[in-house]
Amino acid sequence: MKKNKGFTLLELVLVLILLSLAVYLVVPSMARLAKAVELKGTAQKIAGILRYYRLATIQKGQVHQILIDQKQRELIVRALKPEKKEEIGITWIEKIKYQIPAGINLQEEINPGEYNTDLPAIEFYPTGQANGGQILLADPEQKGYRIKINFLTGLVEVEKI
Repeated sequence: MKKNKGFTLLELVLVLILLSLAVYLVVPSMARLAKAVELKGTAQKIAGILRYYRLATIQKGQVHQILIDQKQRELIVRALKPEKKEEIGITWIEKIKYQIPAGINLQEEINPGEYNTDLPAIEFYPTGQANGGQILLADPEQKGYRIKINFLTGLVEVEKI
């Protein structure tokens, strides 16, 4: 009696077809998952930046502004020099930029602040308050996230929309 010790060509071809079908079905869902993770991570990063500078404002006693530049796709953080508050010219220090990934749509609805700017800006004040508003982040293929800044408390919340 002869024993088979290998696979037939038909068995190998069938396994290769099943593997390629599985890869064909899994790869698009992995790409969607990667985009969803990037979107969520960006929303959490922006919320973290806002929370950090709210606390820095309270601790240092200086106003922080987070400007939203949609053309350059970046957040610009700047702090008002405390001793220059009463003067006519405002001196901004600590200018830091954070890039927003391509492919994420950004919209903002921000209340006017105390300091004039060319760009929409979230302002945090030493009392813990803010000018308030919300930032919407979305992927064209998916829903997105809303980052809300409470004007009375300055607290930052992230919610899925």
